[in-house]
Amino acid sequence: MWNLFKLTNFFWLLASTYIWITSTINQGPILIVVNMVMFLCLTIMPVKFRFDALTGRVIAVIILIGMWYLYIDGPVMGLITILMYLPVVWLLQLPFEYKKDLLEFTTKWYAILLIPSLILYWVTLFINLPSLGEFVHPNYVPFTNYVFFIKTTFDYGTLVRFNAFFLEPGHQALLSTFIMIANKFRFKACPWLWVLLASTIFSFSLAGYLLATMGYILLKVNTLLKGLIVGMLGALVIGAAISWSGGNNALNDLIISRLEQDSSKGIKGNNRFDSSTDHTYAKAVKHHDLWVGVKEKTNMEMIAGAGYKIYIINYGLIGVALSLLLYLSVIPARPDYRFTIAFLIVLALCFMQRAYPSWYSWLFPYVIGIYIAKGEKERLLMQQSDNFDET
Repeated sequence: MWNLFKLTNFFWLLASTYIWITSTINQGPILIVVNMVMFLCLTIMPVKFRFDALTGRVIAVIILIGMWYLYIDGPVMGLITILMYLPVVWLLQLPFEYKKDLLEFTTKWYAILLIPSLILYWVTLFINLPSLGEFVHPNYVPFTNYVFFIKTTFDYGTLVRFNAFFLEPGHQALLSTFIMIANKFRFKACPWLWVLLASTIFSFSLAGYLLATMGYILLKVNTLLKGLIVGMLGALVIGAAISWSGGNNALNDLIISRLEQDSSKGIKGNNRFDSSTDHTYAKAVKHHDLWVGVKEKTNMEMIAGAGYKIYIINYGLIGVALSLLLYLSVIPARPDYRFTIAFLIVLALCFMQRAYPSWYSWLFPYVIGIYIAKGEKERLLMQQSDNFDET
């Protein structure tokens, strides 16, 4: 049953990040099956179901979030939202060794799926391979379908960005980044992370680059020397990108140039909102409508984007507060404070430009990561205590 739990968890992780195979299927029935299977596995596995204070707190917050979505979007969306957060409760029931095994399994098989995807990506840059034809999604331009890789027909200019089997390069890059953070960037202990790093690099996702860099700095840079090395490497990469071929290359066009200052957007790469979104948000601020959102007062067909302004327009600051409360409520007693705070900072930065706090690609790496970090910290302290007693 443990293998079934791992497979179900892995399936939902990919499906919630919009893998192409399930991207046109209603998520409601999928969520019902996923939660039923995970719960059934827990009842049969030799795992004691704990309804302690932490579990009760998390369930209460999930119900609150569901009720808020019900108020904003109706009962169907309220129920779906509860089902989207409910797998967190199942993860909390797992003992330390199970959580660790689940992260190792997920990291390994995600990387294994990415390997043929990366190969197809590079080969199709130069050769037209036979495909299954076009995959058409109503919200995107058509993709050429190679099963493990769907190649967009959107013109990025310099180079096609790598999105693997997901609908967007950003989806793939953020999932890879969060899994690398959950593994604490331990490339020696888990060589599969090199595949995730490569997939993030070839996504040419500005958000992926910035969040991965921020996560690495927060977790790994603890001395001035390491800080100087990271800074020098960053300067070398930027300098090479700007000078190589006169700046006419994918890294400069898709990443470096987007970091240039812009008087209206802050940086040129800030493309999360259009003018209609900015105008609606500014109007809501002026009239103090941010607490509950302005969805009912707005023609949502005119609103476009994916960041915090869209989320606040839809669900208000109360929705933001409830989402934050969920992420805080799952934190265990005596956690690894550095790791937990670092992950929360990365998620908060991600929320600014891609506000999807109910996605399992956020929830799974965060919850599993903070509990494994706590367990490792406790074991290290016990080992140090035993060594001290022996001396």
